Amino acid sequence: MVDLTHSHFAQYCYGAFALFISTLIAILIFATWAIAKPVGAADVPSGKDLFLEHCAQCHGSDGTGNGPMASALNVKPADLTTLSKRANGKFDAPRIADIIRFGGDISGHGTRAMPIWGSIFSNEGHGGKGGAAYSRRAVIELKTYLQSIQKK
Repeated sequence: MVDLTHSHFAQYCYGAFALFISTLIAILIFATWAIAKPVGAADVPSGKDLFLEHCAQCHGSDGTGNGPMASALNVKPADLTTLSKRANGKFDAPRIADIIRFGGDISGHGTRAMPIWGSIFSNEGHGGKGGAAYSRRAVIELKTYLQSIQKK
């Protein structure tokens, strides 16, 4: 004769154990995804928004160098819409990214009047690996936006 009470209890325990293991696996998968995701990288504003927030004060909202702070600077800010034109028709993306990231050694910037945006963006991304990811993404977004406003 089969003991139904014992059989039902075993099925119940097996079901509860399977549910516990499934839940634990789901939690571990989510935790792994959350840790692997670059912190702050998804929160980087668009290149245009970054430009308007960080660059337009000097370079103007249209990028032509006529921002509200331009008259207070020793050297007029560059017209960022003519970067390609001044480089023989080529947008030098690596150079532009370096200038954004490190400030560049540009005569128009005098004694480093242009902020070093790489470290500023890193701080906005809360430093560490998340800040580095944020900074890289912000520089790419900004460079891509600058490329999009080039005059033909």
